[in-house]
Amino acid sequence: MAEASVKNKRVISDKYRASYEDDQPALAAALASGLSGTSDIVTEYEAALRACFSNRNAIAISSGGAAITVALAAVGVKAGDEVVLTPTCPLCTVYPIMDMGAKPVFVDTRPDSFSVDLEDLARVITKKTRAIIEIPMWGMPTEVDELQQAARKAGIPLILDLAHSHGSTLHGRSLSAYGDLSCFSTHERKPLATGEGGFILTDNDDLARRCRDYSRFGNLNGRDFGLNFKLGGLAAALGKNRLKYLARQLEGRRENAERFLSQLTHPSVREFTRLTGARTNYYFLTLRTSFADNRRFIDYLDEHGIPSDIKRYGCRCLYEFPAVEQFRRPCPNGERLLNTMTTIPVHPALSGEDIDYMVGVVNAYQER
Repeated sequence: MAEASVKNKRVISDKYRASYEDDQPALAAALASGLSGTSDIVTEYEAALRACFSNRNAIAISSGGAAITVALAAVGVKAGDEVVLTPTCPLCTVYPIMDMGAKPVFVDTRPDSFSVDLEDLARVITKKTRAIIEIPMWGMPTEVDELQQAARKAGIPLILDLAHSHGSTLHGRSLSAYGDLSCFSTHERKPLATGEGGFILTDNDDLARRCRDYSRFGNLNGRDFGLNFKLGGLAAALGKNRLKYLARQLEGRRENAERFLSQLTHPSVREFTRLTGARTNYYFLTLRTSFADNRRFIDYLDEHGIPSDIKRYGCRCLYEFPAVEQFRRPCPNGERLLNTMTTIPVHPALSGEDIDYMVGVVNAYQER
């Protein structure tokens, strides 16, 4: 093999399950006070979310995918409508669009960013376009400020899928400040984890009301349609308790990422381009590569116990998956991005020795 040998192989986990000593008392208190999606603990959790992210409204939802569904319903997406999104996101983002009978319309990314390419956006918007979705992958901030202006000029609601982006900021503001509706996941692997769950943030009171009504069976008034996407009390109690640890956890991720980057010397590997005024939460450390065969490099990392989301989820543009291929619209920038990158775990459970091992493996790689 041409790759340099690496001694003392480790197996690095990309799974971080946060646990805090006051989780159990918080759950016990919820058990004593009510567990439904309309219990007091859910209201308290929503208030804590508003304060943490500096948005006027927060609606706790049963999952990140459900949050997308509720947001689409709130902006009036119906069967036959079109929703514009980049193809570099997870299937979790496009499936709710398809389930509602709407058509996902793929728009290319910018050459060195997961953000919507504004020139291509102008090509795909039609009279049927009812929403634009932006997805900052792996917590990497995108040019949401520019997209916000373009969406407002076009009169189209902007939904941000921030499932990876708890704590990521642009110009000192949470990314959620730039969307008409911002959707988060609190799945077990996310920086704010409740097992399953999600939430929606918005500064628009009318959209907040629509989200709340739709996620509560239309308030069962027999006039307004809705479904049950409420978050239960136990998950809300866990989320409220863990919010106060979020900043500390993100700092641990940043320290690990900085330690890795300070030792990175491989000429064909660099950190994903940082936007001016942006701060990532380092949900994962995202790296760009310039190898002739990026998949071989990812396989090499895997053989040395270093996981990658690119391999775990078979990441490729969504229209390359059989379930979505009917909506194919080639996006060369997006394809190039996913074929020239990998992710590296930097969560707080990793030791300094783990970080040093991973960067040593990367630096030792020799392309065949």
